Amino acid sequence: MDYVVALLPSIGLAIIFVVVLRAILFADRRERAAIHRAESEMDNSASRVGDDGIAAQRDNSDSSN
Repeated sequence: MDYVVALLPSIGLAIIFVVVLRAILFADRRERAAIHRAESEMDNSASRVGDDGIAAQRDNSDSSN
């Protein structure tokens, strides 16, 4: 029984360490996924704006001639 009492603090710290490390890793994974989604949305909106900008440039160049 003395061995169990002596090892309990170490086991408790190991469990806390694992829980904290898992939380950090899962948070990082969620953040990377959110960044990827945000970049994808920005790329999609930039390509739509880029297409509109090209069309607007063509319209402006046609009207000036």
